[in-house]
Formats: sequence, structure tokens, C-alpha cells
Amino acid sequence: MRLIRPFAVAAAAVSMLALAGCSLDLQNPNAPTEEQVTTSPDGVIALATGLQGRFATSYFNYAYMAGLVTDEFAATSAALISISDAEQGAVPSGTGIADNVFNSIYRTVRTADDLLNGANALGAQFDAGTKSGLQVLAYMLKAEALGEAIQSYQKLPIKTFGETAPTYVTRAQALPYVRALLDSAVTILAATPPSAFFTTSILTPGVSLTNTLNLLRARYARMAGDDATALAAANLVARTGTAALSVLTFPAPSVNPYANVTGGTNGIAVRRQWRLSMLPEDRRFQYFVVPSTTLSGRVGALLDPWNRYANPTAPLPVYLPDEALLIKAEALANQNQLSAAQAVLDSVRTDCTGGRGLDDPKACLPALTAPLTQAQLLTEIYTQRRYELLGTGLRWEDARRRGAVRGPFAAPGVPTDAQRCWLPYAVGDRNANPNATFAALPDPAEPSAFPASCPVQ
Repeated sequence: MRLIRPFAVAAAAVSMLALAGCSLDLQNPNAPTEEQVTTSPDGVIALATGLQGRFATSYFNYAYMAGLVTDEFAATSAALISISDAEQGAVPSGTGIADNVFNSIYRTVRTADDLLNGANALGAQFDAGTKSGLQVLAYMLKAEALGEAIQSYQKLPIKTFGETAPTYVTRAQALPYVRALLDSAVTILAATPPSAFFTTSILTPGVSLTNTLNLLRARYARMAGDDATALAAANLVARTGTAALSVLTFPAPSVNPYANVTGGTNGIAVRRQWRLSMLPEDRRFQYFVVPSTTLSGRVGALLDPWNRYANPTAPLPVYLPDEALLIKAEALANQNQLSAAQAVLDSVRTDCTGGRGLDDPKACLPALTAPLTQAQLLTEIYTQRRYELLGTGLRWEDARRRGAVRGPFAAPGVPTDAQRCWLPYAVGDRNANPNATFAALPDPAEPSAFPASCPVQ
């Protein structure tokens, strides 16, 4: 992330703010107070820098956990038992890697709220374009962090700023809130484009606010079943050139979080079956992994090591561009525009080396040879999402949408789709928040028979 900047020292200090559970009110005597970082322009700018670093952490923790409880990742040989348990669908209350998801998401949310508060309070001390950039960044990253919570928990708090005991709401209540945050960001961005100072000195290099916002609007419209908005937003995401790919960058000594877990006690790798289940001519594995015939995990899973993240400073995509095309294809299929949906789907399948000038997965597959029915198209879209969007965390929600949660799968067997519906709620928030005690908020029951859809409240 952007740390090598004039605001690096302040940003590093901001990142040390002690934030625990949903109350997020523990104090670190060596860190600046909220008042210090939100009552001076330099403090607010440092907060924006720290927010981007926090988002990188929460995004990774969510994707890491989602990959383990689906069929994407498995524990490497030296990993902790809790990680090899998770790859088999077992995630008891208090599991550290599960609590990391909640804690890091709400650190991102808290920092985004603080940034909004500071940018608004000091608006007269920023030029209009810098203020708008700060606001858009905060709304966007808060929305995506809460979107990750929606994809991990049956219930979640959405209004936490200034709250000592936030209330948990259903996913159905949280999703419109996330979409409204994104709409607020789009409105501000359209009214006042970010300044050159914001773009060059605050925003992480390689991130396009416009494309990222449109992609996220399409993603969560799709989740809400709003095909018209999903289609319109997906059409606004750039298809070619470097601006079409937003990435989080990690200049040394920063390290891409996936590179940090290629081994050791938190080690994971991609399940070899992900590659072996592809069509023989599919080339997307080359983007992500190095084929192996020998690497195996802690409980016997056959693995392929990362290619994409072998370099510790490799950028981490905020999204992969073909997600927009696959959202578009699904929206068209749902609207019964089958030939148009198939044409979009073929554009993903046939994307090959050099295509669109993007460093993204390249399938290099032939176009489909015959018209597909709506059901066949949707099946093929989800197949393409599996191979195109590895490591983004989206596989888990895709399994829920298809009723393809298949229950715990004991090693060394190879799971398919997802093994559980939800994560248990974080113990830290249970201890801090009376609305999150076991009595007030029991952990959601997993289905008793599989394959299953996941019950929502």
C-alpha cells in the first residue's frame, strides 16, 4: 500500500490505533487520538493513507477465510491446526483466523468513518477536489468492507460510529446500506472530481476510483437481484488499458499479504484440484499458480504454489476486470437476453495473451459452439467465475446463491463449492458488546442436510 510518502510516519502511527470489537474504543498511549488525526489536515491525510492499508488487510483476511471454507485453499504443511480444520469446514467460535475477519473489517469501517468525519469537519481547509477524493475513498472502502462482512456473517453491525453497543442487522438490511454508501461516493465523484494532489499524493497508485466504484455497484446490485443496475454499472467499468485494473501496491518493505502466507503457521496454497478441474486448454492457471506434482498440505491436500504472489511486492487486484463482464452476462441471462449473454460470456472465454492490454487471467478458450439455454448459461457463468476470480473471496457467496453449500468435507477428500454457510461471531465483540453476547446473538446454525442454501434472517 501507499506508505512511502511524506505522510508515512503519521500513517504508521494511525495504523497503531487500538481498535477492538465493534466498540472500537481501546486506547494505545503511543498512538494519536481520534481528535489529533481528525482536527488537522495532515492528520486527515495520514488517516486516508492508513485507511488504504487497513483495507488491504481486511480484504485479504476475508478472501483468505472464504478460500479456506470453499474449495480454493488448503493449509500448507506447517500451518496451525485451526487452518487445516477450516479447510474441512470446521470453524469453532473463537478461531483466530475467523475473528481476524471481523476485527479487521471493522477497523477499516472505523477508520473510514473517522476519515469522513475529519474531511467534513475540515472541509474549508482542503481544496474541493481533495475533500471530494477523501470522501469518495472513505465511502467506497467502508462499503466494500461491510460488503465483505455481508458475505461472511448471517448478521452484522452497520452503524458503529460513536456507538458503544452496535446493533446487528440482517443481510437484507445491510445490503441496501452498502449500496447507498456506494451511491453517495458516485454522486460526490461526479460533482467534484478528485484533485491532482489527492490522486498523486494520497490515493494508492494503480487504483481507479471510477472503475472500482462502478464494479462494486455492479457486484452488490447483482447480490440484491437488481439486474438492471448491475448491467448498467458493469457497462461503465473500463475494459481495456491500465485504468481497467485497480490494484493495491506494496512497495518494499511492504509485503503482499498472500506472499506472507505461502508457508509458516498461517500458510495456505491453492488446491491442485482447482487447476485439474479446468478444461485442458484453459490457461488461467498460469496467472495464479505453478503446477506441482509433489506439494501437499498439513492434512494431505494436494496443492499448487502461487505464481501470482511468489513476488512479495506483487500487486493485489481490488477486483479482476472480467468480473464486470461476468456480472453483465448473468444480468442479461436473467433478463432472458440469451444471445447477448452468450456473446459476453464468450468474450471472457476467448480472452487470450495480449487481450485488452491487461495483466489479468487469460482463458484462451474457444467460443461456445451452440446456443445455450438460460440454465446452461448460468451454469457456465458460474464455472467461469470459479476460474476467473480465484482468491477474491467471491466463491463463497456464489455457492450460497446456487444452493451449493455441501457441508464439512474430511481430509484428504477434495471439497467442492462451499463447506459451511457462515462464520461464528467474533469473541472480541461478544465480550465488548451486550448486543453480541451468546444469549443475544447465538452463532447461526449450519444446515442439517446438504447440498443446501443458507438460511437468512
